Amino acid sequence: MKFPLSGSRPIDPQAAAAETWQMLSGIIQAAQMIPRVQRAADASLPLTVIGGFLGAGKTTLLNRLLAAPHGRKIAVLVNDFGKINIDAALIRSRTDDMISLTNGCACCSLAGDLTKTLIALAQREEPPEAIVLEASGLADPRGIAQVALANPALRLDGLLTVVDAETFGALSDDDATRRPFLAQLSAADLVVLNKLDLVDAGQRDAARAWLTTQVPGRPIVDAVNGEIPVELALGLASTRNVLDEAATSPEHVQGFDSWSLTSNSPLDAFRLRGFLAALPGRLLRAKGILQLSDDPAHRTVYQRVGSRSSLERSEPWGDETPCSRLVLIGPAGLMDRGEIASSFANSRLS
Repeated sequence: MKFPLSGSRPIDPQAAAAETWQMLSGIIQAAQMIPRVQRAADASLPLTVIGGFLGAGKTTLLNRLLAAPHGRKIAVLVNDFGKINIDAALIRSRTDDMISLTNGCACCSLAGDLTKTLIALAQREEPPEAIVLEASGLADPRGIAQVALANPALRLDGLLTVVDAETFGALSDDDATRRPFLAQLSAADLVVLNKLDLVDAGQRDAARAWLTTQVPGRPIVDAVNGEIPVELALGLASTRNVLDEAATSPEHVQGFDSWSLTSNSPLDAFRLRGFLAALPGRLLRAKGILQLSDDPAHRTVYQRVGSRSSLERSEPWGDETPCSRLVLIGPAGLMDRGEIASSFANSRLS
């Protein structure tokens, strides 16, 4: 199988200006939607936004956070870049209070849905003790926070950016990924240097030194598999006025695209592995929850970040009707939609 390659689409200045206005109008729209009176008192709901580039480990960190014995009632909002929210599915089993937001870049196109969701949380008789929002891997966390904080019931606890210690150099050097990656980094109140188990001591020290030059004065915490103290993630107590900060305009997502694939039939394990192995090397991220022929009673979780990938058995399907869902994210024009869909369909069990 070969998938045709092409470069990223150039940014259209007029389209970029239009999307910048869309982001600003989204913030205005959010402010206009807020009711005059809400059950939750002003500044009573702390908001933590977890940002970071595709595959940095945001969902893993959030799952660790939810599994920790902190005793707090946390409402979790998950945004993803693509029509299928794989991250939400990977988190759902950890909490009964999880809301999926699937519109790509929350800071521009998601304002209405995000605002409605936050109003509903603020109107509960028993509101959550904390709200944690996992941002899309291409979103600027500042833009999301600006939309959310249009609701006076919320206050910013902090913006947390997860950085992959293995891939940060490639992301900062690549023309396609540099701008969104650095925007996420500059937005951070706290930087989590993750996946340190995948690098040696020299690479770890180089990563910390680079981060120190990029965001001087920002605290950096080391992590393996997204494990950090709960007090750090839910106790940043940020004092910044993020509403006064400039968020990256939405043009940063124009050079990327996503391909969403589904199947209600089990997938042949051998053919599926061949399909995954043939995916382009320039693919930035792939993630999926799959039903494979060699273990149809259990979910199989697929993860790929750069050249590193895994295909692992997960929990049983239980009462859920099995359905394979796979999302691929990469430079715009990387693959032909018809060909990739046909190749995936050939993986179905005959």
